[in-house]
Amino acid sequence: MNNSYSAESEIDQPLIPPVAPPKGWAFLSGTWTGRIILINTIMFLISLWKSKSLGLLAIDVNVLIDLGAKEPVLLAQGEYWRLFTPMFIHGGILHFGFNNWALYVLGYQIEHLLKPQRYLLLYFLAGIGGNLASALVSTSVSVGASGALFGLLGCGFYVERSIQSKIKELTGSKLRQGAYTGMVVANIIFGLMIPQIDNAAHIGGLIVGITYAYVLLRLKPNRLLRQQPQKALFVGAIVALLFLGAGIIGSSPKWVHARLLSSVQSSETPQEKLFYLGRMIQLDPQDEMARVHRLVISLQLKQFDLASADFLVLHSRGNYDQRMEEVASELNQLGLFEASEWLNQRLGAKDQSL
Repeated sequence: MNNSYSAESEIDQPLIPPVAPPKGWAFLSGTWTGRIILINTIMFLISLWKSKSLGLLAIDVNVLIDLGAKEPVLLAQGEYWRLFTPMFIHGGILHFGFNNWALYVLGYQIEHLLKPQRYLLLYFLAGIGGNLASALVSTSVSVGASGALFGLLGCGFYVERSIQSKIKELTGSKLRQGAYTGMVVANIIFGLMIPQIDNAAHIGGLIVGITYAYVLLRLKPNRLLRQQPQKALFVGAIVALLFLGAGIIGSSPKWVHARLLSSVQSSETPQEKLFYLGRMIQLDPQDEMARVHRLVISLQLKQFDLASADFLVLHSRGNYDQRMEEVASELNQLGLFEASEWLNQRLGAKDQSL
């Protein structure tokens, strides 16, 4: 039996040969990749129906939250299932189309490589890992299967690199970079170029996928790597603890409050500031400084209903009369006479009631 490898014979061949998936309904019903695509499609249709919009380009953010989006305040309030559900929800037709096309192209290849049970475990672990990383870094509402997809990419990348190392060990020849390596690099660059992309979720999913392949190849007999079960379990436990720590910190009220405050300070528009201030108040209704800040901005934008809600709360506590007078004066100096008069009238009404 000849066990030698020829580097030259591999140059024009993929390191992990692609496998043709079943066609049509056999794919959708008979593979886990197809079933996940079906679930994604059903959830997308529900989001369209709840949004009452056929524009398709962007789903109402409140609908996304209702369906299970990752939302930092709700995570901090104990809705930990939001680390799982976002991987089945998408924010618009382009987001839905790209992710499910990528899942169709990539998913079955990894499903065939790992077999269904291990594939499903990887998909869900990577999706959750991506959302844990996102919760630690980002205050944005986020949805999508990208963390899980990057987990599949990370697994393929590590297996591919292991094959390259084995062939180099046997032949002394270094092969070209493989397809999974190229996809990982291209997607990371692509993510860095577009601000709206949740890169933390991508990197989190990628780390889970690489770790999963590392552990699996050292636990199960194979022709690429010698078994090192203790090392594999140690590395897996360390990564699991890191992600657990990220989840605990990322969903703690103090951390979320600090991240939201940072987002308020870095927001470029009053509307963005209002959004994050609203999240801060939802997280802690007793946050008086957030209410003062939101009151000022809502008056500047002439959103008097919102301003009235904060005014009533602040005056029920009786500590902000002087600050409100200063705000009215500042609004007047800015030429926002309607807002200044609105605030002065309410301050006067309160004085008369006393």
